[in-house]
Amino acid sequence: MPFSSGQWLLLLSRVILSASLEEKVPPGMLKCVLGWCLPLDYQKLESPSPDGAVHVDINVEILDILSVNDKEFSMTMSMYFSVMWTENRIITNNTIEPGFWYPVSLEFLQDLWIPNVFIYNLKSFANAQVLKRLAGVWIIDGKDVFYNQFSTVTFLCPMRFERYPLDEHICKFRVGSTNMDINYMRFGETTLSYDETNRNTILDYMVDAKQLKEEDRIFLYAGQNYSVTGIEMRLSRHVLKYLYIYYLPSGLFVVVSWVGFLIPPEVVPGRMAMLITLFLVLTNIFNIVTTNSPNVEGMTAIAAWMLVCIFFVFGALVGYAYLLWKKKKSCLKRKKTKKQSEEEGKLRQLRKEDYRSKVDDVFLVVFPMMFLVFNLIYWPMCLSSANG
Repeated sequence: MPFSSGQWLLLLSRVILSASLEEKVPPGMLKCVLGWCLPLDYQKLESPSPDGAVHVDINVEILDILSVNDKEFSMTMSMYFSVMWTENRIITNNTIEPGFWYPVSLEFLQDLWIPNVFIYNLKSFANAQVLKRLAGVWIIDGKDVFYNQFSTVTFLCPMRFERYPLDEHICKFRVGSTNMDINYMRFGETTLSYDETNRNTILDYMVDAKQLKEEDRIFLYAGQNYSVTGIEMRLSRHVLKYLYIYYLPSGLFVVVSWVGFLIPPEVVPGRMAMLITLFLVLTNIFNIVTTNSPNVEGMTAIAAWMLVCIFFVFGALVGYAYLLWKKKKSCLKRKKTKKQSEEEGKLRQLRKEDYRSKVDDVFLVVFPMMFLVFNLIYWPMCLSSANG
């Protein structure tokens, strides 16, 4: 049963108080600490179970997830990391109460056999210190050695950001043995303790931690099977802030650009200024997005969205440029023709204005339809990863 942070501190304080107690070694014993002794023929290089695999249990109590670094593909968390194994060679004359934790000095580990625990994809493992290292050793039921320490762990996580910011990632904190395969060391299922509501940091992700899947608990290397244990953490990015910071404004800018189709083509300053302003604003947002986005081999989902929005505004600008070109071409043609009557000139002008109005009407239907089709393709495709 995992302990709370306050219980761990109480247990650790008992260990630190007992660390300074020296004890006379009885005859036939190698070393004794608080009545727990090692026989004179004890060999710390020999396994406690020479005829079988040593069973090792890992306990992980995550106190806080400090950061998720998208740039370095890493995750940092503070935790109590515990290792427990059976050491039948410990001798004691103490009265053993079942389930009671007997604290011993941390230096007792120097004379004990300890499992060579290995953390996969480890970047750093920092131990916290006050006067001494914040760690402790207990003897449980007279034979189980329990080692616990407070540490800050950073490990690498394979992240892919093609669907950023609609992305999800699975990070596996895996613990195994450095060189002992499953025939010599076998890890039990990790005991996990983590409360998402007690987190002190504000992350860009929602984190869901659970025990490692059964198929991930065997690691094949150089033809040997190695026992693995650990936890699996699913990172789901908080999308809401990206929706109202990037998606909603850029989408509204595209919708506003369609208002230009309602402005008569003859009003050049108003229509042109509006389209160019929207184009420049979207370009600036796109630059901010690419600067803040994590590294990716191709293009992120939000970058694709911004590019499409830019192209829609650019398309509206090109459509208006076409109308201005037609108007200019018509003026040049009128200069080359013979002088027309006033009635014929007005009729010709009305036909041209009617043509430009119809073109704008077509654009006013086509552009929203194309943007709707794009959204019907974009959102299911990006959100499919969550269900996948």
